Amino acid sequence: MRTAVSHIDLGIIRARRGDLDQAVDHGLTAFGYDRKTEASLLAYATDLDQLLGDQYPGERRADDFHERYRDARAALRHKGRTGS
Repeated sequence: MRTAVSHIDLGIIRARRGDLDQAVDHGLTAFGYDRKTEASLLAYATDLDQLLGDQYPGERRADDFHERYRDARAALRHKGRTGS
């Protein structure tokens, strides 16, 4: 989990420095770990998602991250409803 959060932090740093590709790559890497996405990771990812949306509106790479983030949130909500 700590490694995933570190990737989100690196994504935020890269986005602030103007490196969209690296920002998104770090964000997607955070979601790529086998461990199931936890609410705390999504809380960190919210910051990256908002930053990418604000700084890179309409950019395909930012949209790619947003879609993955949205899917992870939906999966967590579904998990909460089913209790699994």
